[in-house]
Amino acid sequence: MGNFVKSDRSNRNAASFIALGCVGFIASAPMAAQAQEEATRLEGVTVTDSAISEGYGAAEVSSPKSTAPLLDTPRTVNVITEEVLQDTASFSFEEALRTVPGITLGAGEGGVASADIPFIRGIDATGDVFVDGARDVGSQTRDTFSLEALEVAKGPSSAFGGRGTAAGAINLITKTARAGNFGSGDVTVGTENFVRATADANVDLGNGIAMRMVGMVQDADVAGRDEVYDNRWGVMPSITFGVGSDISASFTYYHYETDAMPDYGLPLTGSFGTVRRPADTDPDNFYGLVDRDFQDTKTDAVTMQLDAYLGSGITLSNTTRYNRNTNHYVVTNPDDSKGNVVDGNVYRGTKSRGSLNDGWTSNTNLSALFETGSIEHSLSGGFEFSISDSTNRGYSVNSLVDGVNSCPDAAFASGDCTTLDNPDPNDAWTGNVTRSTRAPSVASADEYSLYLFDTVTLTPQFLLNGGIRWTSFKATGAGAGRGGAYDAKNKGDYFTWQGGAIFKPSEQTSLYASYANSKTPPGATVGEGAENIGGGDDLLKPQAYENWEVGAKAELFDGNLLLSGALYRVDRDNVLEITDDSVDSYEAGRLQGIELSAAGQIGPVSLVAGYTLVDSEIRDDAVLHDDDPSNDSESTVGNTLPQTPKHNFSATVDWEVTPAFSIGGGAYGASKRYADGKNLVSSDGYVRFDAHAAYQINETVGLRLNVQNIGDKRYIVKLRNPHFAVPAAGRRALVTLTARY
Repeated sequence: MGNFVKSDRSNRNAASFIALGCVGFIASAPMAAQAQEEATRLEGVTVTDSAISEGYGAAEVSSPKSTAPLLDTPRTVNVITEEVLQDTASFSFEEALRTVPGITLGAGEGGVASADIPFIRGIDATGDVFVDGARDVGSQTRDTFSLEALEVAKGPSSAFGGRGTAAGAINLITKTARAGNFGSGDVTVGTENFVRATADANVDLGNGIAMRMVGMVQDADVAGRDEVYDNRWGVMPSITFGVGSDISASFTYYHYETDAMPDYGLPLTGSFGTVRRPADTDPDNFYGLVDRDFQDTKTDAVTMQLDAYLGSGITLSNTTRYNRNTNHYVVTNPDDSKGNVVDGNVYRGTKSRGSLNDGWTSNTNLSALFETGSIEHSLSGGFEFSISDSTNRGYSVNSLVDGVNSCPDAAFASGDCTTLDNPDPNDAWTGNVTRSTRAPSVASADEYSLYLFDTVTLTPQFLLNGGIRWTSFKATGAGAGRGGAYDAKNKGDYFTWQGGAIFKPSEQTSLYASYANSKTPPGATVGEGAENIGGGDDLLKPQAYENWEVGAKAELFDGNLLLSGALYRVDRDNVLEITDDSVDSYEAGRLQGIELSAAGQIGPVSLVAGYTLVDSEIRDDAVLHDDDPSNDSESTVGNTLPQTPKHNFSATVDWEVTPAFSIGGGAYGASKRYADGKNLVSSDGYVRFDAHAAYQINETVGLRLNVQNIGDKRYIVKLRNPHFAVPAAGRRALVTLTARY
């Protein structure tokens, strides 16, 4: 890219008609089988065409590393199925996560890319997103058009997921070619100029060959956020050879693009070192500039999945993916760092990014079902690697008036300043944007792992589950930052492990106790631009996490409903909090609480619901890595850890009134949360309600109505230290026409 040229919105969808195809990566449920059985078996889980259950419930996860069904898995796992995504009209990755308790969203700024940033129980999971069991590297925003389900495993577990996974892991299960002929198409229109179309077609060509194409195109404004829009399109074709046989191979190509107006929301009031809150102004206010700001992302990925049942309960599988992501933006930061908001003014500071990330990920797994005497084993072992290279060269945003220290009249005339209560996104801006001529920042991360897991059935009532992983990790980085030029590297080898014991009072119930740990070395998320590689002994140490959990699970109503409850404690060591001005290294932190969930069906009612209590605290003073020695004396002991609301809940319900008509809704909420360890930056809690209804006109055609955020609750969905808070989208009504065959 050369000089920045503002795109014409009227031309954004000129080529969007090519979007009706599909995304995907290979569903990683391997073709494991027991002898003389037509069904296939996934390390202790019996499946047929897909590892994903219909309805709101699921009995197992899809990873080939899994060695037991959910009922016998000694940890908390939430599965969001395709039906939940459809009923809630959750079209983006972030929208889908609102249906999972214990998840909050972060915002990019100050070296952290503006992209998907989920927090699980207050722990950053940006780099812990997987697609069909393989790590999904790179700074991205994601859509759900290609997904059959999302699996959220909670609690530290580097043994299972590799580097990081300090919060757990989010695994996205994609739609891929399989047996049968079927297809669907949806057209959605709604308020705020919302238009979206999706298509999905699977063709069984015979002789064990199937093809599938899924696609999406969307043009939409964001409810309640003036001038903010979110346009996307994507396709994912796939082909599978050996459908229904012992050996199969699938190939997919995924292409996805977005064109959006980035939104950093409202400024915070107050000055640094004091209590700061989102500005008390109209939540619809948008402080960006339509003639300057933009965000364009693109993802291309190719995936190969091989599955081979070798007989005698042994299955070999491999998933290998190459992906390439770009993320370019200039976004207005409603800058309050110099106290402008105190005077009722806002300086339109900017953040920018121009990143390219490409990488390879691969998992080779061998699963085996066997007996040693009277003891049954469900074994899974393998080798993984992930290689990621990232380059970031942002934009030079040249303002004719420097208003960073105040907002003089000239800064209003140039468009660099606006008022807090009446910003005009259409203000004429007199500056210019060009691609930075400074040398780009570069980073790379290489990970190689060996792992082994086993679920041992000692008796039908008593099972043991364990796993261990050896990881070799190396990260390097070079460039120029606020502190000047840097050239850093970090490498090391380490072991992580997990273990659990399961007691089954009956075939449908289980009680468990488990332990797992994780290591997050510096540089673990270089593909997302969210972490320094090193610098000083404290920052070279891996962040360490340990999770203890006890819980109970029960399958009710003939296995259609899964109830889960758990008590957990997570100890965190050398926890990093990165801001614009410093990297704060907390020597210790703890979070503990309870989680309750229900997923599945009770007669005509389907539901997925959960509640998470997180009681967190900083247990040692922070070591502040900045230039202000006075900060070193500030104690944070006893404070709440950032991004950990004490209460968080979600509930989605659907009632089938008649075979053709159903109604339902959702309630989602969280209590107050802080964005910093000093507990100075905070936002209030909230409760939000949704509603939906569906009518099946005939066997082929149906209608669905969704009303999201019925009460137009303008709560803060993203809170960022030290600058801004992003309000949630306002009320939105959507009508979807569906066709199935």
